[in-house]
Amino acid sequence: MSLHTDPTPSVSAALESRITVRDFLDKAVPPEVLRSILSRAMRSPSGGNLQPWKLHVMTGDTLATFTKEQVRRTLAGEMEAPTHPAYPSPLWEPHRSWRYKLGEDMYALLGIPREDKMGRLAWFAENAKFFGAPVGMIITGDTRLGAPQHMDIGILLQSIMLLAREEGLHTAPQGWWRNWTKVSHDMLDIEDGHEVLVGMALGYGNADAKVNGLRADRAPLDEVATFYA
Repeated sequence: MSLHTDPTPSVSAALESRITVRDFLDKAVPPEVLRSILSRAMRSPSGGNLQPWKLHVMTGDTLATFTKEQVRRTLAGEMEAPTHPAYPSPLWEPHRSWRYKLGEDMYALLGIPREDKMGRLAWFAENAKFFGAPVGMIITGDTRLGAPQHMDIGILLQSIMLLAREEGLHTAPQGWWRNWTKVSHDMLDIEDGHEVLVGMALGYGNADAKVNGLRADRAPLDEVATFYA
């Protein structure tokens, strides 16, 4: 399925055309468009109206310096303890199979076989570049927050992603940044007691990139929903 790059006329269209884009065009997002998306996303709900998020939004030279340094650290094999593990371990079915299939489908599109360790590492480092997006965001929250507030931050991310589609833009939410947080603390003005929870790339999706043809499968509704009458 080809990448939809036109603005979307409805929430349904935005949700249907939203994917995690992993290749962006070298095209700046107008500042007024970016601010409009984020300002409207501030209407996202949160329990008790806590609004438990802080957004660190990078463009231009700041983003270039930030990503260059993180690429260096990634390729050097520097490791850090994540703020939160990405998944429970061990991962059980059907979640394990969903995750495995997504990864294999992506590497098949990229033409990187399992035995090509260096190729996979080089692709892995694309996370450090925000996949070439002209906007990179790091979202932080107080270390005292709990699971309900983390869910609130997820709602904020969804609002940003759908509003981006309304503007003809695409996004990539990146839990990857929880694994490499030091660069954020070194280079961004993150207040004491806050931790990196997630990152997000935002920009114009590259419709010609094979990886952007990846469309993750979804379970049928009746497998996950029980209706009571």
